[in-house]
Amino acid sequence: MIYFVRHGKTDYNEKKLLSGGDLDISINEEGKKQAKITAKLLKNVKFDVIFCSPLIRAKETCEEILKFHKNVQVYFDERIVELKLGKLNGEFAQGYDELLWKIDEKPKMKVKETLSEFYDRCASFLNEVREKYRDKNVLVVAHNGVGAMFKWYFYGEPKDKDLTNYFSYNCEIVKFKFN
Repeated sequence: MIYFVRHGKTDYNEKKLLSGGDLDISINEEGKKQAKITAKLLKNVKFDVIFCSPLIRAKETCEEILKFHKNVQVYFDERIVELKLGKLNGEFAQGYDELLWKIDEKPKMKVKETLSEFYDRCASFLNEVREKYRDKNVLVVAHNGVGAMFKWYFYGEPKDKDLTNYFSYNCEIVKFKFN
């Protein structure tokens, strides 16, 4: 079973600003509270391994969870950082969702990576996890876009091609199981 947790809230999330995988920011006070709650919800789950994005917002969230899982090996994996947005970091998110998160044959925005590239790196991570940890409990602490890529991988492409339907709340726990 894969337990996916999106990181705690950041000031960028609060202000509805874009924050990609090439922007390293901390969680805010509300995010810290969310992480503590999520850690308590997961305290009785026996994890075999934990994977975390190397970005600070994911690490801070993971640190709270680790208080209940001190002996579990943690790996930081670049493949589960958020979509790299380049110059769009800090822009108001409203209006960009259609352009960034709509599956299309051709990328509509000039960002550091396409949705296809982002999906491929997340799928590469999941394929490796499936191969090595298929019947284990795996925790993944990462980002909203990564969670959307995981849902795409497990549930298939959304019928309307709109990946915003696959978004998660801050510190939401989503479970996935390999067939």
